[in-house]
Formats: sequence, structure tokens, C-alpha cells
Amino acid sequence: MIIGSWNVNSIKVRLDQVISLLEKYSLDLLAIQETKVKTENFPYGVFEKLGYEVYHQGGKGKNGVAIISKLKAKEVKKGFEGLEERGDFPDAKERILGIKLSFSELSELWFFSCYIPNGSPVNSDYYFYKLQFLWQLKEYLETYFSKDTPLILSGDFNVAPSEIDVYEPTLLEGSICFTEKERKVFLNLLEFGLKDALRVRYPEKRGLFTWWDYQFSAFEKNLGMRLDHILITSSLIARLEEVWIDRQFRALKKPSDHAPILAKFKI
Repeated sequence: MIIGSWNVNSIKVRLDQVISLLEKYSLDLLAIQETKVKTENFPYGVFEKLGYEVYHQGGKGKNGVAIISKLKAKEVKKGFEGLEERGDFPDAKERILGIKLSFSELSELWFFSCYIPNGSPVNSDYYFYKLQFLWQLKEYLETYFSKDTPLILSGDFNVAPSEIDVYEPTLLEGSICFTEKERKVFLNLLEFGLKDALRVRYPEKRGLFTWWDYQFSAFEKNLGMRLDHILITSSLIARLEEVWIDRQFRALKKPSDHAPILAKFKI
């Protein structure tokens, strides 16, 4: 099974690129973030003609998460539904989407597409909303899943977890997506029982980024950050074969500022 996650920064602009990614790897699952269309305006038919099931929760011209799947979902979860605090996170359904799947070798697998708030500027109300959102995400997982549940949490988390996940940690320390508070709350999320799939395979490798600013020739100079992650529960570690970032999609004309991250599992 090959899965992917990609912040496309507008499905309308990047539709052909998404189709190319699906076809390049014959993806079984693709999590998409920042679709920037309302739920009903997503191009469902385009993907259905390719043989995929499509799930999408959108917003008013911003946010939006989708899952493209070869298998039909047994169950769908949207936002933080079911938690009493859900009213404190009005855009949660535009940012969290999960589906339950069943395979011949695995009776249950949950796959999520997540788009965590950016939080800029640092120390603003939006910044603290981001931190609270990540705390809430952990509580949500603890409420509805166990550490033994085969679960993949993928998406744009807008956090670079460690110094090796940014091009220049001394320069970027304190910048949005690389503050101490953000890193701590991300590590707290992992304490649910999640492992960073890329770091399982490449624990110390530097220069593996998923986001580059559109300005300053950042991509050409590899001045990036690793903000997009595939997080897995321990039951999937033995099934994990490979994890990689496809930089070719960031090098296209009119690219997203993110590159897709992909993983292959023995399923």
C-alpha cells in the first residue's frame, strides 16, 4: 500500500498535479490539505472517474481537507465531533477528516488528513489557538482510539519538530512553525503513541523538507522546513517499508509551496 499527503494550496489550481501524483504511484490513499473550496465544490467526479472514493470537508475559500481512497470507507469522522469542547474550534471540520478502512491483511485501519492552523504571528490569539488545537487533537485521539489501533495521522501540521527539520535552526528559532511551544505541543501529540514515519526510517538525516517559501529562491537553495508528516501507531511500524518526499512536484510550474510526502506499507 502506498499513501501520500499533500498540502496543495488550492485544488482548483493544482488539480492536474494531484492527478499526476495519483497516477505516478498508483496511490491507494491520498490526504489533501488546503483545498480552498466549499465541501460541495470539490471536483469529486474527476477522481471518481479514476476509480477513487472521495471524501472532503471544505471551507469558504480557505482550509479544506480531503481523502482520495481506492477503498470505500467503513466509517467517516469529521473534526472533533463528539467532544464537548468542539464548539471552541469552529473550523475543525475543515481541518480534520478521517476514514476507517478494512483490508484482507488488516481488519481495521484509520487514515486521517489533518491541516493544523498556521498560527502566525507568534504570540497572537491565532498562535495560541494553534497550540490549543494540537492539544485538542491529542485528546480526541485518546477519547476515540487506543495506542494499539492501526492509525495513520497525515497532513500539514505546520510544525518543524526538531533542529534537523529546518535549514537554519539558529536563524529560524522563534519563527512561526519553529517555536519552543509549538515543538513541545507536537511532541505531546506523539505521546499518544504515534511515531514520525520519516524519522523511523531516517532518524538523523538532514535536508528533508516539505515546504519552501515562494520567495528568495528558497526551493532552489533548499531553504525549507519539514512541516508535513505521516504519523503512525506502533502496530504499523513493522509494516513500514519506505518514506520519501517527492520534490519534483515543488519544481513544477505554478507549484504548491509544499511537496507531497509518501510512504509504503506492507498491506
